[in-house]
Amino acid sequence: MTFPRFSSPPGPDRSGLVRAGRWAACVVAGVGLFGLAVRVAGVADLVPDKTALVTKDVPGAGDRPVEVVEEGEGYRVVRHAGGTTRVPARPERICALAAADELLAIGVKPVAHSISDGHFPDYLAEPFADVPWVPTVYGASLPNLEAVVAERPDLIITRNTDRQTYLQLSRIAPTVVLLDHLVYYRERVLDVGTVVGRRREAEARVAWYNAKVEAANAALHPVVGAKTMAMMRVRPRAYRLHGDQNHVSPLLYGDLKMTRPDLVRNRSWSSTMSPEQMMTFDADYLILSVDSAADARRTYDELNTHPVWARVPAVRNGNVLVLAKWRHWSDAGILGRARGIDDVLQLVCPDAIGPVNAAADRVLRERLP
Repeated sequence: MTFPRFSSPPGPDRSGLVRAGRWAACVVAGVGLFGLAVRVAGVADLVPDKTALVTKDVPGAGDRPVEVVEEGEGYRVVRHAGGTTRVPARPERICALAAADELLAIGVKPVAHSISDGHFPDYLAEPFADVPWVPTVYGASLPNLEAVVAERPDLIITRNTDRQTYLQLSRIAPTVVLLDHLVYYRERVLDVGTVVGRRREAEARVAWYNAKVEAANAALHPVVGAKTMAMMRVRPRAYRLHGDQNHVSPLLYGDLKMTRPDLVRNRSWSSTMSPEQMMTFDADYLILSVDSAADARRTYDELNTHPVWARVPAVRNGNVLVLAKWRHWSDAGILGRARGIDDVLQLVCPDAIGPVNAAADRVLRERLP
């Protein structure tokens, strides 16, 4: 099986969000699909239901896999974080309001994907260049339902835990809810494979990722030893250190077993660092993501000239990797995590990137000859 190649050149100009046309508005209004008024602009009026779905100790959340409770000719019934749903055995028109990374990881290209405020993981820009966006309305929680209807999906995958939204999506097409992808990225790609009938491909991708982790650790630890590593984000007029329970932690301190600096141990998520805290920041290696906003670039320039910055061991010894593209760290599945491994290798032992990726690719070819 051939998988798409994933690189992250600058994405195309996609400032014009895809909007559903008059046809979709007529469908929604004409059949009373949602029982909602439709604005002239083509965005349905939605009032979020405050009742959320159960998100703990359910299939498709945490370390619990989705459950197949029935299979028949052309369909399967799966239990997931949103409930129990009958889905096509091999869906052909998937709307990826979530799990875009996981779908591409198993060789499936959806007919649409979701965004929030114009943001989409930059590492997926190229493979998604010709895939319509589904805008969100009322903040980041509600997808534009008309845009979903316009793509005529036969399966919708989402992370939305609003019950009303789930019911509305389910009236368009079978809808599956999968959660906790930032920590349980292996489990979620297996779940996606189960739901869409590509379990073998999903297992191969997990084996590929595990092989990459193993090869990366073999290359990294003889060099790093007990030295510490951290990740910071430079934002407009602020710089934030990612903490011990942040989305960075499962990869950096879990899979790659890097040692945490003391300041990382003392914060659970992420928080702004003061110059006084920088005085005690003892990271030996540092990954630094810089937001694209001009104010963030100015903040980064000011940081580079601040006397306390030069006291940080990673800065003093030239062990800092600056990332202009970093969303594969902040909102990613298994493919994004694999790119994070490349970043760490680039920082510590760049000559190992090729051999590490070759070792992982061999495992994938063995699983999917």
